[in-house]
Amino acid sequence: MKKKKILIALLIIILILLIIVAIRWRIFYSINEKYDISNKSNNYYYQSTSKDTILTYWKKENINKLNCKQVNGEGNLTFWEDEKTGESFVFIEVNKTYSRHNGFTVKSMPAIGFYVSPEERAKITFLFAINPFITLYSGTYEGKQCYIWGYSEAGNGTKEWIEKDTGLVVYQETTKGEFSRKVEYSMNTVTDEDIKMPNIAEYTLK
Repeated sequence: MKKKKILIALLIIILILLIIVAIRWRIFYSINEKYDISNKSNNYYYQSTSKDTILTYWKKENINKLNCKQVNGEGNLTFWEDEKTGESFVFIEVNKTYSRHNGFTVKSMPAIGFYVSPEERAKITFLFAINPFITLYSGTYEGKQCYIWGYSEAGNGTKEWIEKDTGLVVYQETTKGEFSRKVEYSMNTVTDEDIKMPNIAEYTLK
């Protein structure tokens, strides 16, 4: 009788663990799906602010524009690209020079830490769901409803606040506080003025 009770208790524990894994898997999977939807927009703006750098990105149809500025320093670069014509430049504000560029290496919203491509999503997301070093719970950031996920091992790790509606990272910090960043977004508000290339006549070709 005692063995039977122990077996029933073990089965209940296993069932509860399976339910928890299934819920975590579904949340991770749905966040990836929502990120893909948000990232498909052809008109958006975001600003990523850390203690060292401010990144400001605009996208409108075939035009990409990115400004990278040091918070405490003179670094101030603007990358501009027209995907249709293939034109791509980088403008350096400190010495008012510019040069031709090979194009943007990143053309997307800031990626979530556990982003997985659709082709491998089901399998890899399951590994996130069963990983005991990964935490996942609900919370808020500046009034936004978020999922807060974190990874920690041997005292090192990262936490991200991900908006539930969009699947986008709104805040990120490392466990030991070495790095943090806040990201703000705006969808379908980018104008032609926002994406206008800097006046090339004001710069010297490098």
